[in-house]
This record gives sequence, C-alpha cells and structure tokens, in this order.
Amino acid sequence: MKNLYTSFTLFLLFTLLRIPAFGQIDQIFGVEVVPNTVEGSPIRAVVILLEKDGKEYLADSLEIQAFYDAFNIKPGSVFRQFSVDLAISVFLKQEEIKSAGYKVYTPEISGPVVLVIRSSFWSEGEKKEKESKKDLPFPTLIETERTKLTLILNGAVGFYHDQNAFFSKGAEFTQGNTVANNPAGRGPRFWGETFLEPGIAGITQLGKSKIYPYGAVTFLVSGRNSSDIYSEGIAGKGTIERLYGGVLLPQLGKSQQLHIDLSAGRQFFQLNDGFLFSRFSGSANAGERGSVYLNSRTAFQMTAWAKVHWKKFNFSAYYVEPQELFKDRQSDTRYLGGGVSYNDNKHLDLALHYITINSSKATYATPDGRISLEGLQTINPKVWVNNIAGTGIFVKSEYAFQRNRNADMVANGWYLGGGIVKQAWKKSPSLYYRFAFMQGDDPETTRFERFDILQGGGLGNWIQGINFKKILGDGNLLTHRIEMKAFLAKNMDLSFDYFILMADSKSNLGSLAPIATLQDKNFGQEFTTTYRYFFKRNYLFLGLFSWANPGKAISSSFESNVYDWFTFQASTFMFF
Repeated sequence: MKNLYTSFTLFLLFTLLRIPAFGQIDQIFGVEVVPNTVEGSPIRAVVILLEKDGKEYLADSLEIQAFYDAFNIKPGSVFRQFSVDLAISVFLKQEEIKSAGYKVYTPEISGPVVLVIRSSFWSEGEKKEKESKKDLPFPTLIETERTKLTLILNGAVGFYHDQNAFFSKGAEFTQGNTVANNPAGRGPRFWGETFLEPGIAGITQLGKSKIYPYGAVTFLVSGRNSSDIYSEGIAGKGTIERLYGGVLLPQLGKSQQLHIDLSAGRQFFQLNDGFLFSRFSGSANAGERGSVYLNSRTAFQMTAWAKVHWKKFNFSAYYVEPQELFKDRQSDTRYLGGGVSYNDNKHLDLALHYITINSSKATYATPDGRISLEGLQTINPKVWVNNIAGTGIFVKSEYAFQRNRNADMVANGWYLGGGIVKQAWKKSPSLYYRFAFMQGDDPETTRFERFDILQGGGLGNWIQGINFKKILGDGNLLTHRIEMKAFLAKNMDLSFDYFILMADSKSNLGSLAPIATLQDKNFGQEFTTTYRYFFKRNYLFLGLFSWANPGKAISSSFESNVYDWFTFQASTFMFF
C-alpha cells in the first residue's frame, strides 16, 4: 500500500516549489465536526492545503487529481473515517512528509461534508528524525500502514421543553398512534433523554493485494427520565445499532482510476442532502426507545450498497430497509435504487437516481380506497451549482417524478433554492432561499397524486419546521424557506430559519386525522434558531429554539382554540 502514495508525494514536492506567494488560507469550510459523527455522509468537496514557510496554500487542480488517484477519496464518494485514517497514517510514513492530517466540516447539520487535507514537507536541510514508538490516542487500538482498529464511544444527554405541543391538540393529532399513551397538550412538557453507544470498527489490507475488508459493530442504550410529548413515564432500551461489513477495492484497471466499495448490514445511508433519503431517517426512536428528540438511532435495518468511482463519476446501486418500531407490525417496506453522479469539486454537482419500492405491506389512503406503496417508482435528477463565477452565489435543485406500476398514481416533488456565501467576510455569512413543492391529491380526478418523500429528513434541511414536521409529514406541502447563517468560529455556527407552509390541495388524505380535509391552505409559519458548538474536539453542544404559529388550515380544523407551539432544546453529545 505504501507504493500507492509515492508518486503523490513526489508530485507534491515538485509542485510545492512553484506555489505562488498568495495570502495564507483563512477560510471557514463549515463547522468542524468529529469524523465519527458523519460516517456514511456524501463528500461534497475535497480541499487540499499545502504548507510552505509556515503558510498554507490551496492545491491546484493537478495536485488535487494526484491526491484523488492516490487516496481514493473523491467528491461524490461516501465518507468512511477509518479508511481516511489509514490513508493518512500510510502517507505519514513517507520520508518527505513532515506532517499530514485531515478535518471534516459540515456547512449544514445534516448535509454533505467537506474534507480538508493538510500536509507539510521537510524544508531543505531539515532531516526527519526517527520516531520513537508513541502511545496511540484514545480510542485507537491498532494503527499501522495496513490496519486500523478503533473503539467507538458515542453518547449524549439532552433536556427538552415544549409549550403547547401539537398546538395544544395532542390527543386529536395522535389518535391511532400506539406510542402516544400520554400526548402533550396545552401547557408545558419537560423531560430529559440520554444514550450511550460503545462499539468497535476497523479496516485492514489482505496481504499485498488491493483488497481492504472493513466493518463496524455498536450497541446502543437509550432512555428518557419522564414523559415526552407522546409517551408516559420513564423508558429505556438497548439494541444493536451498527453491524455491517464491506470491502474496498481501490486503484483498479490500467489507469488505476477505478475504485469499488461494497458493503452490507446495519449502516447509515443518505442521498444528497436528504431530500429523499436522510441518514437521520433510518430508524425509529419513539416509545420505549425513549429518544424522540435525541434521535440516537439512525442506522437502517439493512443497507446493501455498491459504489463505483471512475474519474469524476460515481455509480451506485443500493437496497435499503428502514428500522421500524414494532416487530409485530412491520410494513416491510424495502427500496431498490441506483444512480450516477458527477462532481468536478469546483462548481458542478450533478446526479440522476432511480428508486423503486419493491415490496411493502403499507398503503396510501385515497378517496377511492387504498393502494399499495409497493410498485412506487421515483426518478430523481439533481443539479447543484456552487460559487458561480467566483461570486459565492450557489443554486440547488432536485426533481422527483413518481408513478406506481400497480396503481393509477402520478406525483411530483421538487425544490429550487439559491443563495450566497461570503467566505472572505468576517463570520462567513450566508443567505439562502428555497421553494419546495410536494404535490397534493386532486380529488376531482381518478388518479392519485400525493407525493411521497420516501425517507427524507434531516435537521437543517428537510425537517421543514421542527414542530410542523410532527403533524404534516410529507406530501401536499408547499414551503418557502429563508435561512441566514454565520460561522462565529471554525467550531461554531448560528442559523435562523423562517418557514411559510401551505397546502397544495384541501384534500389531505394521508395526513393526520384532524387535518385530513382542510378548510384553508395556510398551515402556518415557523421560526427556528439553531446553535452548534463543538468543544474540546469530541463534544458538541446543540441548542435550538423554534416557534410555530398555526394558520387557518390548523385553526379551522378545531372548534376550540389552538395555541402557538414553542420548543426549547439543549443537547450535549460525545463522540469518540
């Protein structure tokens, strides 16, 4: 494996000599996060910083391509911590390398990540001293050029206060929900939640081959100390969370630009920024699991995932089965899909996916009865354009066309957003506007037209109003979103989100019972403030306040008054 990096090292040594004397890099790529926390997330961009005379400079396109070829870590691929750790440890063995490391940043809480590699070289006349054996930092157990084995230790504690949950109509909104044995209503509801997730993960090279098996297993215990907004009293549960294995096959083919990653088991899965599949929607956390706000369990029950990377293209095929709450009431909904994406690590991020529900016991409610989810087909193109003409302006859009091969069903969903990021300004402020359309059903036609967001979600992206999400779900929803964000430091950000939520149709079958038929299309508005602070590298404080104001679509569904819904959330996470 060591030979894979020699050409890259020599290439950087040569190009480092011709780096122009531009200013030192002082750029915020997002909030720095612990790599463990973004396992399985898409890599949006890779940034390489080279050090000379105490200053850092951005690598050019040729240097970046050399890194891609040597490390098999590319935009559009999936982030796996131990494979990057192993690559860096091997890179550090090179005689010319003084130091090398990486950091991971998330511009959004649940979006793709930015991987930043930093490397410095010995100056002329300097000599690399033979390193004495060092104690491995916790939680690493073994780290060599061929193997990385590490413990996993994650956990969190959070305290939550909701005022007038469900707009004071908890009993009405949760009718038929088997976990809602004590739904919150008018007034306050305060409780705490916690979880602990120990485990182990590793990767190794088989002999001198280009075969690198990897895997992980964790066990998660979660609980709450009193009633949450759904359920009564204390609860707790321990289950296997992650349990998967896979194999990396890098640098195949004559040009060594073909890379394959195969994996299967209980693992994380996400497409793009979570519009249709979010890594935070893989599992259930309510009821006896006692983690309805911490959302501690996110691994899908089964994900088989094949990824092929060639040059700037990424090809994927996947089988996904979410983890459901009750073993005796499984819908057995399973997804099959595949796609191709292109990412030039500069401006363009394009993709096209096809997804089908190949089996399910679940059904859609329609004016003419019920139809099965099984047979639903989704075609999903994506166009993201970043930093247009160097101005910081960006545009993001996805479209999803749906039809059901077993029923008369056609639906559409899409979003179009744009904004600007000024990274050169103090605090790197950004402004973003997005309109999202998720079609509702027209009861005047025989065709069913309500959009299904599949497994979409994710705080900061597709939870469109953290309070409204709990009653509106997906489909029949038009939203305007305005977000203002600033990075107060490289480990801290503050964002303000404002949502206006409307219905596409007054026929709202498929939603909760009180709002199945609407008198008005105005659901209401919600304002959310989110604060993220990573401290002492392995700890995260997440604070959130959200105020939801019901519109006529909600108030006209009840004879008595509804009230504004407030939520205050404070959580501290630990990641090793």
